[in-house]
Amino acid sequence: MQRFFHRLGTPTAGFAILCAALGLVSASPAWACGGCFSPPSPQLDQTVLQSGERVLFVRDAATQVSHVWVEVRYTGLAKDFGWVLPLPKVPKVGVGTRLLFDALDARMGLRYGLVHKPDENCRSSWDGCENNEQYPTAGGADAGLSFGADGGASNDGAHVDILASGTTGPYDYTVVKGSDAEVLYTWLNTRGYATPDKAKPILQSHIDKGDVFVAVKLSNGQGVEAIRPITLDMDNSEACVPLRLTSIAAQDDLLVTVTLAGAGRAVVKNHLDVEANPLHMALTTDASSIDCTPEVATAHPEDYTTCSVPKNLGQVLSQAIDEAGGHAFVTESALAGSQLGAIKSLSADSIAWLKNVNNLDALASQLAGNALPINDEIGDTVNLPLALTQTFPKISAAQALANLRACGQYWQMPASPSCTLPDGTSLTHEQLQAVAVDGSGAAKAITVGIIDPLFLVADLVLGSAKVTRLSMRVSPVEMDRDPIFSYNPGLADVQPTRLLQTNTVCTEGWSAGVIGTRLSIDGFGSWVFVGNNAVDVRFAKVPFALWMHVQEESGAPLEIAPTDVPVVDAAIKGAVVGKPSLGKDLVLKTPVPWQPPMSDSLVKTVGPWHLPQPWCTPKAGWVDGHMAPAAAQADATAGDSSAADAGSTVPGIDAASGWTGDSSPASVAATPRNNSGCSSCAAASGMGLGWLLAGCLLLLGRRRIWG
Repeated sequence: MQRFFHRLGTPTAGFAILCAALGLVSASPAWACGGCFSPPSPQLDQTVLQSGERVLFVRDAATQVSHVWVEVRYTGLAKDFGWVLPLPKVPKVGVGTRLLFDALDARMGLRYGLVHKPDENCRSSWDGCENNEQYPTAGGADAGLSFGADGGASNDGAHVDILASGTTGPYDYTVVKGSDAEVLYTWLNTRGYATPDKAKPILQSHIDKGDVFVAVKLSNGQGVEAIRPITLDMDNSEACVPLRLTSIAAQDDLLVTVTLAGAGRAVVKNHLDVEANPLHMALTTDASSIDCTPEVATAHPEDYTTCSVPKNLGQVLSQAIDEAGGHAFVTESALAGSQLGAIKSLSADSIAWLKNVNNLDALASQLAGNALPINDEIGDTVNLPLALTQTFPKISAAQALANLRACGQYWQMPASPSCTLPDGTSLTHEQLQAVAVDGSGAAKAITVGIIDPLFLVADLVLGSAKVTRLSMRVSPVEMDRDPIFSYNPGLADVQPTRLLQTNTVCTEGWSAGVIGTRLSIDGFGSWVFVGNNAVDVRFAKVPFALWMHVQEESGAPLEIAPTDVPVVDAAIKGAVVGKPSLGKDLVLKTPVPWQPPMSDSLVKTVGPWHLPQPWCTPKAGWVDGHMAPAAAQADATAGDSSAADAGSTVPGIDAASGWTGDSSPASVAATPRNNSGCSSCAAASGMGLGWLLAGCLLLLGRRRIWG
């Protein structure tokens, strides 16, 4: 079973909350979640907007310490950055690295894999030429404010207790505890957190629970590029993503990605679980290429497979969640920690060379031959020991590193002794050799600031029984509840790559004619279209949500009929860990399986033959623009190498090796979701999507056309 919550929209006007927050609580139902505030800017171009957040939660079973990483993405000025997190206890505050989040995105992010099969009904138009061997094979188309140690509380009469304060990485932080919402409200506003009146009830709810608040700003002189994930370490705490407090001034369609490592697959008790319908996605056009997961190459070594993220994925997921009442998640993937591979993308060994660097010329040479990632995080970490912005005052430290690497690569070739930078500045070996740097200090800074925290958490993630990636897009009006997470050890893995099959179709029989694409989804159907499947009129009225489920801490998911969404959404709003989300007395309708559009049968048409240009000498009987000779028609009736089967055979996909996840509910398993009349679709262990049912033929009596 998969969930993804995506919504696209425009930012809200007025002041913006620049923040993301993760609340942690003890093992009790009192879940503490939070939000954050930043001051509104008097200038329109200085408004701070949060565009997303990434969260990682993992607990060390040996020490019972919970490690939480939170990263915010936003646009705005450094002075406008503010972050407030309500927590159940005083945390140890630190900084992490985006490298871990990026590695998790690459391994666990939702993508679609198209397994490309042989062409259907395609003949080379050069077959009608005497000199067809001269023509290459015709190709088909698949084509701010800084807090001191005292926090300033002693002068404002707000009676806010300062529990801790300090500096970590680019941040100044203060941990406070308020006596009531009015006091805390005043304290926040006088320190640049523009908090509206409607935040007071939410603040009071956290105060009543005994929560503390971590207030964070960028240190004076730090730019927005210095922002890094914040780490929070606490004893024995659970995860909760803050939505209610964030809603005070959040932009529309906030993208939230949560990765949870635990004993089983993570589920969200008080939100529905949805899967978007791929028929609405631009699968064959307008997609951003992405690496396929290792499982795809292993399962289909004989096929050409491409993986991508459709550019309209956000819109489709948004509408799927609307169909689920606006409160839903998608499980992008759920894998054993041991399957995540190289998420420790930087190590002490990989920077050992840096210890011996003593000038910028040596640095340029070394950078040219290694894969050290260059970004603002790395640049800021090594800026001082490598004298980067001191030597290059007009550019950032990361840009300086990139320029040095470019010069080092340039000097590896026989070329001029000088290297010209993008701004026109020329550098020579002698100039760079004259700048002494502390390579050993830079290596230590990377080790302490990036590698150590990366390895600490990455080792815990890799050693976890299950790691689950959940995503949602949420707008302020939908932030009326804080998601509550738990685990279900009985649920199977979910692979991040949803596999489908595709092949080129020559609708007139010739590769030089009209080219279409067949999209095949096992258990659903197979359709031919020209152009973008997402705009095919047959798919316009199909649902955006393939299904909607209630997830529990044991047992199979419960599928919800669309007409029952309002009553179910209201019922699960108050769900708590350890108890069923739905009451026993709630009577629900039996979901009716969705019926997809009728499948397209095998294409066998052979239309007019057109003379290839410019080297073709037609064979006898082959006339440009006329129907093919009788021999070609007979050949078409008999079939060809790419469409050898007769009858209504259309391409399918092997469900067992394709779209996998967890067992489908009995209501899904009992009724096939296609238009073939197939009635023997049994749910298979390890299935990921209820609509891809193992053992069910694509159409009754179908066979694969590629053998």
